[in-house]
Amino acid sequence: MWGLRVLIPLLGASALRVIQAPGEAQVTAGDAVALRCQVEEAESGALLRMEWVRDGGLGVLCAARLDFVTPLPLSPCSARAPGVQLAWHPPRATLSLPQVQGNDSGRYLCQVTLEIPRYGTATGNGTELSVTPAAVGGHQAALLWGLVGGLGGPALLLGMALLGYRCCHRSSDTPIYMNGMFQARDPTKLPPPPRLKHNLYEQELWQAQGPLPPPRP
Repeated sequence: MWGLRVLIPLLGASALRVIQAPGEAQVTAGDAVALRCQVEEAESGALLRMEWVRDGGLGVLCAARLDFVTPLPLSPCSARAPGVQLAWHPPRATLSLPQVQGNDSGRYLCQVTLEIPRYGTATGNGTELSVTPAAVGGHQAALLWGLVGGLGGPALLLGMALLGYRCCHRSSDTPIYMNGMFQARDPTKLPPPPRLKHNLYEQELWQAQGPLPPPRP
């Protein structure tokens, strides 16, 4: 009887198997990553507990209880890992990591515990995730060009406004020159100077002295 109790868990453990593929994944910082594992040889109607852990003693990243035949849409895992989501489409599970960074590099393991109808555990062979820094021509360049595009319109309008102000300011300070030159008059065409009239006393005096001299200029 004791041997039968020991043999049943061993048979259950041997019937459960977890496969992870691919074994390696290399992404750029800022990308979203999907890690997958497949549960094989579990009985219909079995109740599973799935845990995703990161190697290195960092604890459980995601944990969920799953019915082997009931799909689970993409759902948040836990408050300890904001943004991390798990989906279950029997017999495959997908762990989604949004916008990974360099400190997210490491080995991720899919651990499955068979709780019903018998007890058993299995762990996948792991997926080694490598996160490389984003190049200037990649995500950072896209963000930069998006920022420039967003600021291009207001900057262009501001530049045009400043240019218009400077042009108007210069035109108000610029003196206006008349397109004309002073022309000297032809002396031959000048009117003759007016003849000066001698007063009556002067005429009588000159008549007494002799003929009247020519008038003064």
